Amino acid sequence: MLPAAALAVEAYRNLTRRSWSVRARGRVVGHVETLTLAAAEFRVSAAGVRRVQARQTREVVALVRGIPTESSAIPTGAVRVRFCPYRGPAFTLTDGTPVSAAALVHLAADGTCWAVNPR
Repeated sequence: MLPAAALAVEAYRNLTRRSWSVRARGRVVGHVETLTLAAAEFRVSAAGVRRVQARQTREVVALVRGIPTESSAIPTGAVRVRFCPYRGPAFTLTDGTPVSAAALVHLAADGTCWAVNPR
């Protein structure tokens, strides 16, 4: 069960469960297959990225923060957003442009991330 819609949550891909882990107030409150967030911000820990690159281990260093909304499909006009700690310390579009926020983000069941109006 996810928290009330007015409460912002953080979501990240859980590679073990093959789902999206959802945190509210710093605690994991659930795991979902898909999630759509409004007024989304992409956050990356630069120190975490350096640790992952140095140690070659997995840890949560990037997440999306936003307000949960109702949606089950990739929105029209959405573009793919990616994150790889070995390629750099930012979420990027497929052409390599860094992204820090978006009006709407859809986290799909296959692990992909889609953003509407990324900036």
